[in-house]
Amino acid sequence: MFEINGKSYVLKYNLKRVELIENAVGMPTMAEMQAHRGMLSLTSLKAYFAYGLKEEGSDAFVKPKEGMAMAEAMIENEGYMAVNGAVLEALERDCPFFFQGA
Repeated sequence: MFEINGKSYVLKYNLKRVELIENAVGMPTMAEMQAHRGMLSLTSLKAYFAYGLKEEGSDAFVKPKEGMAMAEAMIENEGYMAVNGAVLEALERDCPFFFQGA
């Protein structure tokens, strides 16, 4: 959970959301994670954060443009490793099909 501008947000992923992200960054999720040992590029990290962001308790995702600005602020304030770790943790929790047999 993240607090941004006094509101609580969570990262949530599903198959359709990951497809949107892969289309936005032009690379399959597993290809990037394996090629870079889980260290997403800044462009990808911002996309994964932005497209997976929901206000806590809401069914709707944050608009990607707004999410990108929030992602940049989180990376600058909390650090790359913290945000990357949160994204990977949420992906593992919500999309276990990526990690079967890992």
